Amino acid sequence: MPALARSRLVNPRLGTYFGIFASAFAAVVLMGLLLEQLGARDGLLRLAFFAVPVALYAGFAALAPSNDRADFFTAGRRIPASFNGLVTAIATLGGTGFIAVTGVLFLSGVDGLVLPIGLMSGLVVATVLLVPFLRKFGCYTIPSYLGRRFASRTVRVLSAAILSIPVLLLLAAEIRIAASASALLLGRGEALPEAVMVLIVTAIAALIAVSGGMRSLTWSSAAKAIAALLALVVPVTIVAILISTIPMPQLTHGTLLRSLTRLELTRGLPTLFATPLQFDLPGAVLEPMSKRFLQSFGTIGTTSYMMMVVALMAGIAAMPQQLMRANVSPAVYEARKSMGWAVLITGFVFLTLAAVAVYLRGLVMEQVIGARVDQLPLWFKAMQQTGMASINKTSDVVSIASVTYRRDAMLFALPLAAGFPRALQYLSLAGGLAACLAAITAALVCLGAMIGEDIVHGIDREMPSDGARVGAARVAILAAAGGGAALALVPADPLHMALWGIVLSAAAGFPVLVLSVLWKRINSWGATLGLISGFGTAAALLLTGEIASSGSALPMAAIAGMTASMLAAIIASRLSAAPTRHVLELVRDMRTPGGETLYDRELRIARLKALKPL
Repeated sequence: MPALARSRLVNPRLGTYFGIFASAFAAVVLMGLLLEQLGARDGLLRLAFFAVPVALYAGFAALAPSNDRADFFTAGRRIPASFNGLVTAIATLGGTGFIAVTGVLFLSGVDGLVLPIGLMSGLVVATVLLVPFLRKFGCYTIPSYLGRRFASRTVRVLSAAILSIPVLLLLAAEIRIAASASALLLGRGEALPEAVMVLIVTAIAALIAVSGGMRSLTWSSAAKAIAALLALVVPVTIVAILISTIPMPQLTHGTLLRSLTRLELTRGLPTLFATPLQFDLPGAVLEPMSKRFLQSFGTIGTTSYMMMVVALMAGIAAMPQQLMRANVSPAVYEARKSMGWAVLITGFVFLTLAAVAVYLRGLVMEQVIGARVDQLPLWFKAMQQTGMASINKTSDVVSIASVTYRRDAMLFALPLAAGFPRALQYLSLAGGLAACLAAITAALVCLGAMIGEDIVHGIDREMPSDGARVGAARVAILAAAGGGAALALVPADPLHMALWGIVLSAAAGFPVLVLSVLWKRINSWGATLGLISGFGTAAALLLTGEIASSGSALPMAAIAGMTASMLAAIIASRLSAAPTRHVLELVRDMRTPGGETLYDRELRIARLKALKPL
């Protein structure tokens, strides 16, 4: 009977609606190809691939507005597992996962797999250790959960203030990458300043988030996810067919590695050996290929590699905007299932990105390296004109060291290198922008909920009205958009900024969240000191590493911060009073998969008390 009741909450026409969107998106691509063949102006094509998809996303958001508290914060808890997993995967990846990771794999080879391995491990850990229990508890935000779990308003406000910083860093990183992709798509990098592109991207995401909160975020981001996947898969699948005749780049790109290794050896690509604590990832500036693709531990040492995997795993597992999505599922079972979909889709994306890196690196090694400077292929000259690559013309023959590449443009370089029509090149850019917008909107909704629910109303003894809660969240979303846009204008590497956010999330949030689920004895003192010590330790090490220009500061800060947080939480809890019986009963109920959501039960009891006659 409960399963029947849940199924009635789900709109049975969702597949039809998103099928129509996919058809409309494909129609835009086909129309672009047709207009290109008819001689349409390049500016018209660029504008169409930017404006039409954005209008479709905004249309989904406009059709899903809400002033209802449950809809605004949890989309009514009626999102099917497949769609929730799709949105979770793309919003977690964002532009950093799509665009920056492709460049890292292209430039650093298998050393760059540290990012996919850590990210996917984080989703798996969240599925096992956190998501089911947070869904059973049912609070709208992670600080709300911590405040009720420890029966402390101090923990609630403090955790909201601390956990907002990693989300804000990720928001700024995604805005920077989105602005860069938009500039490439519109072809107006010189005509429009960077600040204008940042404001345009932020305004689009903020309007989507404000209209319906989690409800408009979910349905518009499902459309963005479909667009991002189509834009990623179509060009690389065509390349796979041309090279291997098999339309499965995820499984066939490995056959090129033998010839790629031979080319790298012939062209003199060096073999590097990193020290155990070395951690060097390609930056946002133009950089050369540093090592052979299949050589491991050339730019990242063995110790740093393992520490960074753990840091990424913990940081992604504890990221507030990712964990918030557990509450949109109808029940605990659907929450687990949605995370399974998220892991599957994320793995598919990373296999595809690896294929993009291998195909593009093969084309570069075969057609560019070793060629005469005056006989370069047209596609590489186009890459130079758009700033994707550069050559230091010190000799007549192109060497590996003389060519530098822009990390965050390599995802978009494959359609250009393969000689595809401009419409397919712009499709790739539109897909990268869609992934960025999904991550930006998710971060804005998360920040709006945490600021409105846990900072503005976190110290209130009485529960505010639904209108006040939704209104405060809307104002907070706009404030977060302004703060994210301002931080995005800081000249910093977006991947480095995102890794800072993940490291801070791992150090501050992961130990306390895991202990709150697995250890009944932890109390408010332990949570408070755990949050402060973890965040403070990691932030101090990150700032020290930044001053000393030490790449190994990222993994070391995460491990040291997690250790400090765990020890502080355990010691403080042991030295102070045990939790109350009410708190212990909450933990017991949270560990039971079935039954009523604890937060919904609390709201129901509060409403009954309000209706009780004097």
